Amino acid sequence: MKNPLPCLLVILFSVAFSGCSRESVREYISLEKPEIEMITLSDGPWQNAMELERNYLLSLDPERLLFHFRKVSGIETDAKEYGGWEMEERELRGHSIGHYLSAVSRMAKLTNDSVLNSRCEYTVKELKRCQESAGNGYLSAWPEEYLDRVENMEKVWAPYYTLHKILAGLFDCYLYCDNKDALDVALKFSHYLHSRISPLGNEHFQKVLDKTEQGGMNEVFWNMYAETGDTICRNLAIDFYQNSYFDPLLQGKDNLKGWHSNSFIPNVVGIAREFEVTGDISRQQMSERFWEQVVNTRSFVTGGTSNGEHWNSDPCHMHTELGPEAHECCCTYNMIKLTDHLWEWTTNSKYQDYMERALTNAILPTQNKETGMSMYYVSMAPGYYKTWGTPDSSFWCCTGTGMENFSRIAEYIYGVKDNRLYINQFISSKLDYEVSGFTISQETTLPLGNNVSLEIQCGKPLAIQMAVRIPAWTGNDYAVTLNGKALDAKPGPGSYLLLDRVWKNGDKLEIAFSPQLWYSLLPIDNKNVAFGFGPLVLAAKFEEAKEDEKLMHRYGPYDGTPVEVPPIRFSTEDFTDFIQLVDEPKRHFVVTSQKGEEILLVPFYEIMTEHYSVYLPIDTLNTTKNNKRVDPSEHI
Repeated sequence: MKNPLPCLLVILFSVAFSGCSRESVREYISLEKPEIEMITLSDGPWQNAMELERNYLLSLDPERLLFHFRKVSGIETDAKEYGGWEMEERELRGHSIGHYLSAVSRMAKLTNDSVLNSRCEYTVKELKRCQESAGNGYLSAWPEEYLDRVENMEKVWAPYYTLHKILAGLFDCYLYCDNKDALDVALKFSHYLHSRISPLGNEHFQKVLDKTEQGGMNEVFWNMYAETGDTICRNLAIDFYQNSYFDPLLQGKDNLKGWHSNSFIPNVVGIAREFEVTGDISRQQMSERFWEQVVNTRSFVTGGTSNGEHWNSDPCHMHTELGPEAHECCCTYNMIKLTDHLWEWTTNSKYQDYMERALTNAILPTQNKETGMSMYYVSMAPGYYKTWGTPDSSFWCCTGTGMENFSRIAEYIYGVKDNRLYINQFISSKLDYEVSGFTISQETTLPLGNNVSLEIQCGKPLAIQMAVRIPAWTGNDYAVTLNGKALDAKPGPGSYLLLDRVWKNGDKLEIAFSPQLWYSLLPIDNKNVAFGFGPLVLAAKFEEAKEDEKLMHRYGPYDGTPVEVPPIRFSTEDFTDFIQLVDEPKRHFVVTSQKGEEILLVPFYEIMTEHYSVYLPIDTLNTTKNNKRVDPSEHI
C-alpha cells in the first residue's frame, strides 16, 4: 500500500553566516506565540477566500440569528428566522450563532473590522439578556425539554452538539475580543448544565453519550477551566469523556469502524486539550494514535475523511469509501484543529505537511469563489460535482465550520516553540512583532508557483532563532539564498531549515522549491489513482454540471447523476510517461483514457461547477458506487 502522505524525514539544520560571531548570537530575543492581530494576509488565494468569508459574515443579520433564542426566552422580536437548519422544525437550530461568534471574533481581530467587533458585542449582549430572562442560567434556541429528552435517551437531534457551538463561540468572544460578559454567560450556562448532569450519575450519563452527538464539549470545558480555574467546568470536561470512544484508544486499539466521524474527531480535540491542561501523558498518546489511524489509514488524498459521515471500513479499506457523500467538511476542520495541537507538542514537520495538504485541497476547494458559500460533502466518487449552500437557507454544520475556516487561517502560518519562530505555511502575509521591533514579510507564488521570499524589517540588528519548513513534496534540488548568496548545505524534504543568526534590516531569505509530480493509489485494491503536483491534488475536469438548481444546493451530489469516468492508461513504473504537462503556470496536465481520449487534470480548488473526479479508475472494472443517501438532519 502506498501511503497517501509522503514519507517524512525530520532533519534539523543550523547555520551561522559571516559577520555574525558566536558571541553575538548567544542571547536571542524572547518570542511569544503570534496573535492573529499581528498577522496581515496579502495577495493570494487565501486573502481572497478570507475576504469572501468576511463579506458573508457582514451580510448575516444578528437579529435573525437571535430569533429563536429570544422566542425561547420570551423576548419579543420583529426579526424573521433564517432557513435551513435554523428553522423552527430543525432541532439543531441555534448552532450557527456559535460558529458565527467564533468566526466574527477572529475576523474582527484579524482584519481590524470595527463593524464585526460591534456585532460580536451586540450579539453577546442580547444572549446575556436572553439568559437573564430565563433566570436559571439556561441559554438556547430550543426549549429545555430537549435536554429532558436527551437525558431520558429519547429521540432528539444532538442538543449537546448545539450547546458546544454556543459555548465555544462565547469563549472565543472572550478570548479574541476580551468580552468578559461572554465568559460570564458561558460560565453561568455551564453551572446550569452541571446541575442537570451531575445527578444523573456516570453510568447513566455514559449511556446518554452513546445515544447522542456531543460535539466538542470536553474541549470547551477544558478551555474554560484552564482560563478560570472553575472546578465545575473541570468536572463537566471529565463527565463528557466518552468511554466507548476512548477506552479502546487508550488500550492502543483501532476501534473507529462504524463510528460517526465528526462526533469522534472533536472529542479527540478535547482529549488533546486535556493533556495540555492536566499533563496526563496518556491523553497525548491517545491523540497521536488517533491521528495516525485517521490520516494514514482512513483519509483520502486530499486530507479529508469519512463517507456518509462515518468510518465504514476496516483500516486502509478506502476502496469501499468512494462515495458521493464522502469527505465531510466538518471533519477536515476538526482534523486541522487536532493537528495544530499535535504540532505544538512536537514541532514535527509531518503535521504541517498534513495541514498544508488539507488546507490546500480539502478546505480551499470547498468555498465557492463567486458567492463565498461552503460545501458539506465533497464527493470522492468519480464523476460527480460540487454542491454549495445558500446565504440564508442552509446553515448546515459545514456552513458553520465554513464560517470559521477562513478566519482561522492566520493561526496556522506561524508558530513559536522554545523561543524559535517557525514559518509553517506558505501564505503571503506580514507578521509584525511590534514589541520586539521587527516584522517578517512573506511573499509566495504557492500553491501554483515554486517560490517563497521572507524579508526582515527591523530598526536594529536582532538575534532571532527561525525555522522554515521544507515540505515533503519538494525535490532535493530546491534552492535557498540569503541576500543573494546560495546555501549549499540544506536539510532534506520533510524537515525544517534552522536559521540562528543576527538579522539586519532588509535581510531576505528566498527559496525556490522543486515540486514533484506524484500519484497515490487508493488502497486496498489499488484500482483507483489520484495525481498531485507539489502541494496540489489534481482532479479530472469534465463538462459543466447541468443538474436541477435545487440539487446544486443539497448537502451533496448523492441524489444527482455522475458522468462516466473512463479508466486511464497508467503504470506505477515510469508513471510520468502517462501524464503530460500542458500549462505550467496553471498546473494543468492531461492523462489518456484506455480508448485514447485526453482527460484534463487541474488543481482541485479550481473546480467550481464542473463534473470532476479526484480518483480515476485504472482498469476496466467500474468503481463501486455507494448509493446510500444520507440526510444529516435524520441523525439521532
